[in-house]
Amino acid sequence: MTDSDNRRAIAQVSRMLRSIVEAETLEHFFWVSGKIDRYHRSDYGHIYFDLVDGDFRIRCMLHENASGDVSIDLKNHLDVEVYGDLRFYERRAEAQINVLGVRPLDDSADNRTAIEILRAEGLYPPRRKPAPDKLERIGVITSRSSLAIGDFESTYQAAGQRAVLAPLTWQYVHLEGDRARQSIADGIALLSGKPAIDAIAIIRGGGRYPELSVFDDINVVRAIARSQKYIVTGIGHHRDQSLADDVADYVAATPTAAATYLADLCLRASDSNTQTRHTARKYNLVPRSMPEPKDASSAAPAADATSQASRGYNLLLLLLALAAIIAIAFLGYAILQTV
Repeated sequence: MTDSDNRRAIAQVSRMLRSIVEAETLEHFFWVSGKIDRYHRSDYGHIYFDLVDGDFRIRCMLHENASGDVSIDLKNHLDVEVYGDLRFYERRAEAQINVLGVRPLDDSADNRTAIEILRAEGLYPPRRKPAPDKLERIGVITSRSSLAIGDFESTYQAAGQRAVLAPLTWQYVHLEGDRARQSIADGIALLSGKPAIDAIAIIRGGGRYPELSVFDDINVVRAIARSQKYIVTGIGHHRDQSLADDVADYVAATPTAAATYLADLCLRASDSNTQTRHTARKYNLVPRSMPEPKDASSAAPAADATSQASRGYNLLLLLLALAAIIAIAFLGYAILQTV
């Protein structure tokens, strides 16, 4: 290999680095905590700052369109958690976080994250439950005005042509606003306490992080982790990931995907029941509910009565046949006499 084959321009190296970094990180959203440093707002309204943790720091950028969703005043030396994905800028060969949301660290929880709190309570890592063998009824948690209802219901009902579907029980809650966190947690607890419910689906259409942040709330996550029911989440779109997803028993990428998965569970149970019935017919199995004779003495009189009735019926048929033969003979004799 010659030296000319091994030369790269800075732009080529930067593009190479960008392809490597963003192939692994683009739209892979995450939370990261640190202290704000070098805070600056540009003339265009974009906010730039470094997030510092000890000797490590990374550049962050909050776009002007997303800054209105941040409810706290950002400033230097403020301890925060930021939510976003990683971007790489070729001209500076620099990686930075594309910030979509910012929240202060919770001093009342000793700056512990929700996962650390759940781990201390024995709820994390989650103990995921297996899917039920049979679904008698499914509870669905969402907002009464959620657009996800139409997608979920139409997809689920469309599968009714293939399987007997479990009926749905709708539990309407607030998905946005100050009451949303407690409303969702209460809805999960309510359905979890109903014996007739075998599985719970939590669904919500897509949105920006501030609208989905309710599913990172410790009360919502704790309610899911404590529930004894099989819980399926279908929150947002493919790229959205919440703490609620981290502790759910099954994570569907969208509400539609959640409906498809639950319908498939019903189909699987239906196929299992059909196979059981086919096996029973093949081997002439007696259903468990079929009554058995109490004893031999009670069965014998019934058998004798049946036998006697059968003999009487056969004798009657014989007499009718003889009468017919005699009638035909007399008719023939009468015809011969007239000739």
